[in-house]
Amino acid sequence: MSHQSVSPNHFPERNAPTEQVEGPANVSRGRVASAAVAALQRLVAMGPSRADWQTELEAETGRLCGTPHVVAVASANVALHCVLAASNLKPQDEVIIPAYLPPSIPEVIWQFNAHPILVDISPESAHIDVDQIADSLTDRTRAVVAVDIAGLPVDSQVLGNFCRRHHLLLINDAQAQSPGIGTRGGVEGNDVRIYHCRSEETSLLNTGALICTSDNGLATRLRQEIAPLDDLPGECQRWDAKRSLHYADRMTDLAAVWQLAAFGKTRDAWRRRCQIALSYTAAFSCRREFQVPYERSDSNHTWLNYPLGLNLQHLGVTRDEFSSELRRRGVSVTVSCLPVNLMPHYQERYGVAAETFPVARNEFLRRVCLPIDARMSDADIDRVAGTVMTFTDELIARRTMAAETR
Repeated sequence: MSHQSVSPNHFPERNAPTEQVEGPANVSRGRVASAAVAALQRLVAMGPSRADWQTELEAETGRLCGTPHVVAVASANVALHCVLAASNLKPQDEVIIPAYLPPSIPEVIWQFNAHPILVDISPESAHIDVDQIADSLTDRTRAVVAVDIAGLPVDSQVLGNFCRRHHLLLINDAQAQSPGIGTRGGVEGNDVRIYHCRSEETSLLNTGALICTSDNGLATRLRQEIAPLDDLPGECQRWDAKRSLHYADRMTDLAAVWQLAAFGKTRDAWRRRCQIALSYTAAFSCRREFQVPYERSDSNHTWLNYPLGLNLQHLGVTRDEFSSELRRRGVSVTVSCLPVNLMPHYQERYGVAAETFPVARNEFLRRVCLPIDARMSDADIDRVAGTVMTFTDELIARRTMAAETR
């Protein structure tokens, strides 16, 4: 199918009115969302009190995702540190993680003198492979970290059931989700979900993370991890002075206010990203040169980006050559994070090679991430898809001509 056959008329909802996503937070140009301005004014009027903003954000997050306990902290790394500390992770304990994940995650585990145990991923979802988790269990395994990829939530029901059978803590790093949109349902048992606070509008204020759990005891210990030292009983202060995080690692008032304001527009922005993804999938799904992203019926893909798989054997170029040419033609494609087994530092530290986890290596080398921003117009979408299709057709013509001249 040529790109020209993919037009706005084929997607009635594409041109439906959506709430305009405001631009980056630039007060001098008046581009901060009105809700955020009102919230910031309220913050100034309130003065330095911290507790009300934290409580309000945590309560709203719990309502959106159906979870009784939410703890707001300064970053996702702080959140993971808090969860591992609250679960009493000890030296020499093991935490199973996928090879395809941000390298900051094993660094946090090493802070406890514990061992990150790498396993490969599923080729369909790029999530941690449950069968490989089972093969990696030992009597020292304490937890599993499962990371969302590109906006696709992990299968928390399958992973959660597996971890509960083996008495393991499941930590879902929901880096691409928003409360109430991605995974359907709350957090079960002693599982933990960590939401990253982010906005398409700005990176200036969207710092922080939200830890969600249904476990009463774990929630209590989490709050002790971020409590000011003076608020703890005297017998706890010596222990917490060594282990707990500094009070500054709590989420700031400004970040909490901004996240509350962002909740009001998150769903509209998500709907627009879904429309963009629908357009991309319609353009690429019938071409053998591409593999469109995997989706599951039991969850909502939040489309942090659009990971397009390249069937390189049909294109005759590498992923890097393909993406470089698209950038030269004005399409801002990116690639996902480098799997740990492809990083020299971690190859040496783990004693692994690129071939140790072949699925993670192969998926990284064949995926490009197309732009998918709620502020994109229909013309922007058509330009991106058209550029990809035009360049692909040129590659196919080049291969055909080379074959005919042999």
